[in-house]
Amino acid sequence: MKTELRALLRAQRQEMGDGGRSDAGDGFVGQALQWAQSLRRPMAARPVTGSAVEISSPAPLSIGAYLSSGTEPPTAGVVRALTDAGYHVYVPVCEVGFLLSWVRWRPDIPLHRSALAPVDEPVGERLPAAFMMEAAGILLPALAVDADGIRLGHGGGYYDRFLALLGPAAQRPPTVAMVYDHELLAAGAIGREPWDAPVDGVLTPRRYAATAAG
Repeated sequence: MKTELRALLRAQRQEMGDGGRSDAGDGFVGQALQWAQSLRRPMAARPVTGSAVEISSPAPLSIGAYLSSGTEPPTAGVVRALTDAGYHVYVPVCEVGFLLSWVRWRPDIPLHRSALAPVDEPVGERLPAAFMMEAAGILLPALAVDADGIRLGHGGGYYDRFLALLGPAAQRPPTVAMVYDHELLAAGAIGREPWDAPVDGVLTPRRYAATAAG
């Protein structure tokens, strides 16, 4: 079932063409910024001498994202907009054993082709999966997501392993999958496997939708 569904979804993405994907890009940027803003904690106030109260600026929030390739929902504008808005953005790097490490992304960071997957990856210090436990939220790629939060990936299992390393769902940062509008499916549309880690929400060019897991 999943093999056939992946083939259908990939074909639909091809049919969108570069123009359709580009048109979706601005929508993803706007929705991602709204979602990121919802993650901000209130500014902390601490008393000082007398009756004055000093409001301290909140530390920049870290957000996990990914660098899109091929027909994936475009994230070039998303990671740049999040960085411009003051967030620290970290993106994954493929490691042996279908594992991920994470590297801080900046607009001027050099990229090189991964030896393990057909993607471009940033050059920089590689941080372990556990580092992302401190992230305010994580944006994940997907071919589709259903209303239960079950995410259909490309089949490599990188993100399932990554989320498993972060521990139980209640302990993980909020996870959100990015898909095109037609790839948000009804509950039960994607069969759940024992290793699946449901995501908390779905981001499309038009909206953010919480899943049953969120």
